[in-house]
Amino acid sequence: MKRTNTSHAGRRSMRDTLLGNALAILDEAGPDGVTIRAVARASGVSHAAPVNHFADRRELMTSLATVIFSQYLAEVERQHAVLSDRGRAYLIALHTFSQAHPWRYSILWRKDLIDWEDPIFLNVCEDAYQDFLQALASSRSNAPSGEIDIETLGTALWSMVHGYSELRATGFFEARNDIVTGHPRLVAMLTLLLPSCGNDRPQD
Repeated sequence: MKRTNTSHAGRRSMRDTLLGNALAILDEAGPDGVTIRAVARASGVSHAAPVNHFADRRELMTSLATVIFSQYLAEVERQHAVLSDRGRAYLIALHTFSQAHPWRYSILWRKDLIDWEDPIFLNVCEDAYQDFLQALASSRSNAPSGEIDIETLGTALWSMVHGYSELRATGFFEARNDIVTGHPRLVAMLTLLLPSCGNDRPQD
């Protein structure tokens, strides 16, 4: 039993090492730089060694995306510690994470790189999405019943923040404040669909 546990711990440690080095390569060289050989080289193992943990590059990238999405969720919790509205914390975190880690953020939406049918990745994303929708519904508990489909609202908000964040990351938009409210641009945009958003003012 002791040998089995040690072996499992060793495999987990090597898997974590491979993913950690894959993340470092992603930050430095972008998705194209993350290959089985590059990760093996950075980890000091043979190019065949990662196959014991990831069948191919797609599985490696999917596992990496799962780690990255968990990092995004940690940012959600950090924002929620400051903001009272959890749904809004999801949206602010989406933007702040995208600006802090553009390459990490970018691969989350790359179906050509990751397997969206992978059960672990899919479950992490689906659980977060349902939590996001529930938070939106809670924030609108005083709104008239049937006024709006929460999933439509969630889609609109997520799409808006994602698009704005992508344009900020590419330099098409700059950080500006709304000239009427004085709020950071993103906060002012969110207030259009979530009026309660004007109560808190995170940095844009």
